[in-house]
Amino acid sequence: MLHVFILEDDHDQQRHLKMMIEKISREISLTAVDFHLFNSTDQLKLNLPLSSKDNVYILDLEINGIKTAGLELSKLIRQHDELANIIFITVHDEFVYTTYKYRVSALDFIAKDRENIYEELKRDFIHIKNEIQSSNKEKFTYRIYSEVTKIPLDKICYFTTNTANYHSCIMYTTDNKEIQLNYNLHKIEKLNPHFFRAQRSYLINPSQVRQVDFLNHTIFFYNGSSCPISRRHEKALFKLITKRNNLNN
Repeated sequence: MLHVFILEDDHDQQRHLKMMIEKISREISLTAVDFHLFNSTDQLKLNLPLSSKDNVYILDLEINGIKTAGLELSKLIRQHDELANIIFITVHDEFVYTTYKYRVSALDFIAKDRENIYEELKRDFIHIKNEIQSSNKEKFTYRIYSEVTKIPLDKICYFTTNTANYHSCIMYTTDNKEIQLNYNLHKIEKLNPHFFRAQRSYLINPSQVRQVDFLNHTIFFYNGSSCPISRRHEKALFKLITKRNNLNN
């Protein structure tokens, strides 16, 4: 569920923002949105939620005559909630620079006196939805030297043995990148059962398989790449893909 916190001291504008976001939610299929409306910074301070990527703060800069009240509050919010998205809506364009000076990592800064508030909010909520969906996807974690990296499983096509170093392998991604990993296929297979051993030197992601050519013993992926499959593994792969397709239908 998405939790939207609106800080606006004008009740009409507060209701208007809520109605716009409700309409946007329907248009982009956000099935659950929980609204929290505030007309003072003190009210919102007393109702700050637990830190979450599902929190969205829409703040007016000027509250009860204090032009920087929203900015001051945003610093507190960011200290309390590093994962949330913050959107400023105000007539004070001169505070754009100040927003970045306060280093609150605001997602957007929307001027009230423009006619495209709805379009800009919609763009922001599409971005938020995509970010949440991406973060919720199951990921493959790997280490390159001291850096730990995570990549969604659905971004991986296959792994193949590195012929120059049999203690490592090469990961091929859906956007045609080649990433060398300091793991052999056996270790990856053991750590993540999602992948399928298509051939001695190939470990594939079944969810990225578009077609299997059983005559030529070749797997084709959605991104256009391909790899071989051994005869003895074809039947197991066919069952796996069939089961996946049945679950998705």
